[in-house]
Amino acid sequence: MSDNWREGLYILGFLPHALFTGRALLQWMISEKEKKSLVTPTFWKLSLAGNLFLLVHAFIQMQYHVCVIQAANAVVSWRNLNLMKPQTDQAAFRTVVLLFMFSICSVTLGFYGQAHFLETSNWFRIPSSPWHQGEETSFFWHCLGTIGLALFASRFWIQWWCAEKHKKSYLGPLFWWLSAVGECLSLVYFLRIFDPVHFIGPAFGLIPAIRNLMLIAQAKKPLQVKQEA
Repeated sequence: MSDNWREGLYILGFLPHALFTGRALLQWMISEKEKKSLVTPTFWKLSLAGNLFLLVHAFIQMQYHVCVIQAANAVVSWRNLNLMKPQTDQAAFRTVVLLFMFSICSVTLGFYGQAHFLETSNWFRIPSSPWHQGEETSFFWHCLGTIGLALFASRFWIQWWCAEKHKKSYLGPLFWWLSAVGECLSLVYFLRIFDPVHFIGPAFGLIPAIRNLMLIAQAKKPLQVKQEA
């Protein structure tokens, strides 16, 4: 696929981040209404759709670190929806692990095939966009961006592990702390490489993350007062 095609398809990357922004704002509004941090099936449905669309975008733009993270997060989103069903309808843990392995291996093989077909070994490209001038970014910035993305994504992996442990879907304080830190690092990275598609999600998600931490802290205060009394 030529860079002209990549540039033309770049705008499609805004769709998944519109879904991510929608899920964050919806979750925020519901939590504000109930005065506590909550998660609903709609949150995970929007997450799953966004994961899949962003996976396709990252594959087209040859951003392996983004693509493999979205593949793993798509499994997490699906699993949380699955855990909201009656226990008799929930998939076995082994099935979830196999889905993780299959999704990551599929993405990796897909990048091998695309790199071979295009005769390139660069799996960490700066996206081709109308404003891209062809400049390259140092390996340090890609490492920083990968750390930010890993932290940002690890919130779902840790959330998934907690959900498996308690057999229910919920968002705890650690989820929102990882969100805030990962979003800050991701913002710096995507500003550096001037990639507005990936900039939008962290930019709009930072405020809901901070607000959910505030709501969780407020919910704990009455409990602390009762314990002290």
